[in-house]
Amino acid sequence: MVLQTVAMQAGLSSILNTVNDVIQGLGPTVLLPIIIFVIAMVFRVPLGRAVRSSVLIGVGFQGIFLVLGLFSDNISPLAQRMVEVTGISLPAVDVGWPAAAAIAFGIAEIGVWMIPVFVVLNLALFAIGFTFTLDVDIWNYWHFAFIAGLVYMVTDSLIYSFATGLTLGLFVLVAADWTQPAVEETFDTEGISIPHGGSVPFAIAAIPINWVIDQTPLGNVDADPDSVQDKLGLFGEPIFVGLILGILLGIAAYSNALFEASSWYTILGAGVAFAAVMYILPMMVGILMEGLTPLSESIRDYMTSRFEGRDFAIGLDSAILIGHESTIAASLIMVPIAIVMSIILPFNDMLWGVDLATFPFLLALMVPIMDGNVVKMVISMTVLLIPLHYIASQVAPAMTRAAGQAGFDLGGNDLITAGSDPGSPATGILMLGEPAGLIAGLVVTLACWLALRTWPKRMYMVAGASEEKAQETVRIRHSGPSAGILPNKIGGEPEVVEPEPEDEPATDD
Repeated sequence: MVLQTVAMQAGLSSILNTVNDVIQGLGPTVLLPIIIFVIAMVFRVPLGRAVRSSVLIGVGFQGIFLVLGLFSDNISPLAQRMVEVTGISLPAVDVGWPAAAAIAFGIAEIGVWMIPVFVVLNLALFAIGFTFTLDVDIWNYWHFAFIAGLVYMVTDSLIYSFATGLTLGLFVLVAADWTQPAVEETFDTEGISIPHGGSVPFAIAAIPINWVIDQTPLGNVDADPDSVQDKLGLFGEPIFVGLILGILLGIAAYSNALFEASSWYTILGAGVAFAAVMYILPMMVGILMEGLTPLSESIRDYMTSRFEGRDFAIGLDSAILIGHESTIAASLIMVPIAIVMSIILPFNDMLWGVDLATFPFLLALMVPIMDGNVVKMVISMTVLLIPLHYIASQVAPAMTRAAGQAGFDLGGNDLITAGSDPGSPATGILMLGEPAGLIAGLVVTLACWLALRTWPKRMYMVAGASEEKAQETVRIRHSGPSAGILPNKIGGEPEVVEPEPEDEPATDD
């Protein structure tokens, strides 16, 4: 009996390792289109439409990562050179989110187990009415596995680390529901929410910062891309913004070698690369949305026809949002700011590298909150960069140990970290220690959920939805009977303004 149990455990372990290898081998550019195709078949989307849309989604993701690769290949050497010019030593090297994802799926099988566990949890929470989001972005469950892996390195407790990772997942689902109306309105993504573990914590943390900015004269500055272009003309166009920022960053990096021709080759190349990112990235997102839109419409129609009165959203990667001009412009501006801050902040250990290319993901959900105001987005992200540097520096030893256990090549570095997940506000809370981090994470998550169910209209507007959109969402989600055992509205019934019927066209008698 004992031998049989051991054999079963060994077989299960082998299966999990195989699943892990498949997930990492396929990556998001292949895995997500496959998942989307399977979902499309379940919801009886016509085969031709499902195939075409799934392939387009894969092409869009591939294009996005190619552009971000161009971004990273040009930024990282310039960032390292800027730091070298100052003579400052920053030992914790930013190896970026791809390394963090690989580490997440390689720690004590946490990453592989996180996938089925969170799928079941998400379905159960949807069934009882805790969430409106069905998170199909399975690849990005690595965010939950990553924080679980860091906690495991500190506590050596699988149970506690799993609880921490699932707590981040709960928070992400709540925040996805909260921001979904604003995302739908701003980006024209009907029925889609963004439960992205790398984007959500920064957006929610930026809400109080945005409120403070609004109390100052800066809150009245028109700084969306259209306003900037109207004021600056040709030099306000996205490609010229990228060109200028790239050249300025190159000049800063080669300030001690400006009289060498080779320096200017790199400087001008950086300018053109930044301009390319500004121009090409929206096109890649457009391809992704071309594939996604007909599928999401078909799935939504299917659900609406069979589950009348039940609202739901498909949870996807924030990559579908990063083509917005405000996001790209703010991201390029943040690059030199982040590098300078890493140099001047006392006791910072993080040397920026690969994750300088992740700013579009960190900023994507701030667009609706701040009406695309680039100035407010840059100020908010700059404020968040202060704790980011210290959190990323603090967790570097745990991430380095996790990398060793996952078999990740450190590339000769003694200490590694990253600027996105390791420096996230969520990481700062969940890594407070046992059990303080877990308790704090659950308290924040449940507080947001209760606020969303108690004052839904106000909460949707805080996240960037217009009053009309917030009212419409309240009418659909929070009025009438609950779709699960949990209430969709706590307290009195919301005051719902029913939409006025459209006037019948006049006809001749």
